[in-house]
Parts: sequence; C-alpha cells; structure tokens
Amino acid sequence: MSTAGLIIAGGGALAIGVLLWPASGTRWSMRVRTGPRRRPSLPAEAVGGAVAATVAMAAGLAVGHAAAAAISVAVCAAAVKVLLASRRWNSTAEGVARLAGVLANQASVAVTVTDAIGRAAPLVSGSIGRAAKALAADCETVGVDVAAERFAARVPSSAARSLADLIAISAEGGGRWVETVEVLEQEASQAAATARMFHARVAVTMPTLALVVVLGAGLVAGASWSADDVGAWLAGPGGATLLLGGSAVVAVLCVRVLLPARAIARAGGGR
Repeated sequence: MSTAGLIIAGGGALAIGVLLWPASGTRWSMRVRTGPRRRPSLPAEAVGGAVAATVAMAAGLAVGHAAAAAISVAVCAAAVKVLLASRRWNSTAEGVARLAGVLANQASVAVTVTDAIGRAAPLVSGSIGRAAKALAADCETVGVDVAAERFAARVPSSAARSLADLIAISAEGGGRWVETVEVLEQEASQAAATARMFHARVAVTMPTLALVVVLGAGLVAGASWSADDVGAWLAGPGGATLLLGGSAVVAVLCVRVLLPARAIARAGGGR
C-alpha cells in the first residue's frame, strides 16, 4: 500500500474510533454517575482536527497536508483543555477550602448541622457558594442525607465528597463534629494548595506549548508564501510527507507532557 493509502486508512480508522467512542455500553458509559446525566459529546481535539483537515482539503491540498493540519490543531486543543481543566480544579478546590473553613468556624457556635450550614452558606461566593446555598435549602426541604448527596454531585471534588459524608454522619449524631470538620478544613486547604501549585507550574505552560505549534505552522506558511519554489514544493507530495512527519514528531513530543498533565487535572477536578 502506498503512503497516501496508509494515510487515508489511518484517517478512516481514527474517524471511526471517534464516532464510536461515546457509544453506550463502553466502560466509560457504564460508570455510575451521581450527578445529572450528560449528553455524549465528541472531544474538542477530534472536532478541531476534523475542521482543520476539512479546511485543508477544501483549499485543494493533499491528504498529507490535511493530516498535518489536523494533528497540529488537535495538539493545540489538548493544551487549551488542560489549562481550562486546571482553572476549574483550582477554583473548585479554593471554594471548597473556604467553605470548610467557614463551616469549621460555625460548627462551634451552631446548635445543629443544618444551622451551621445555613450560617456558612451565605459567607462563600462563586460556584461553591451557590452549591452551599443549595445545600442549605435542601437540608430544610429534603433532609440532610439527600442534601449532602446532591452537594457532592454538584461539586466534582474529593474534598467536597468528604465534606458531604461528614455532614451526613454528623447530622445523624455520629462522630465528633467540631474536631472532624477542623481536620477536613486542613485537608481541603492542602488540596487547594496542590491545585494552585499545579496551575502555576504546569497548566500555565500549556498556552506556550500551543503557541510554539502555531508559530511553527506560521513559519511554514510564511516560507511558502514568500518563495514560490518553496511553496510549490511544500504543496507537492514531498512537502506533504515532510509536514506530516514534522507534525507527528511535534505531537509525540507534546503528548509526553499533555497526557500526564491532563490526567492530573482530571483526577484533581474529579472528572
């Protein structure tokens, strides 16, 4: 099989895999979900790569050029997703730590767990503040156990899950409420510090990684535009092979950074 045939076969296999990925019955779709059921969606990397390949083919370029463009766009999209996931993780961890701290202060003066939650909820802002207010309202209407489960489903965080369990147990009269919530406050603060460190040292480098890929593509485009001979060669089979090989090398190097960073961000954010 020729090089073009291998490229077409590989692209077709990738497209089939992307289309079948969200199908029901997979390990992902069979996981137990505590929150609202989400509609299956295609990854941003696949969508961006497909759009880039379509634009390249519509411009009259070869399959190799389209594959190179798809790989470059997919790498940039993956880097942006890591940054966004890290921001969500950082925001959630900070909010849960603030809620745990306020709840620890209120636990020593409140009569009941519901009273402590009602006092603490208005003192927290942002998405965690809204979840805390919903928790306080649910405690009054549906009971503490159900309210705690709903809070854990709204906030994808291991610290939020621990907080929900603590609230449910303490409402039943089990455990030492004040001492336990103080320990949870310390754990939530450590989790927030970890999220801040990851965002400051890893996630903020993702835009730079994407920018390097974009600048590389820009240099190639500028060279082809400024020199007719270079542009004609790059538009031919030899140029397509070179661009595809270069994009593959860049993707392999970036994946060594992107995959661990994405795994950490997803694990920290509970996604």
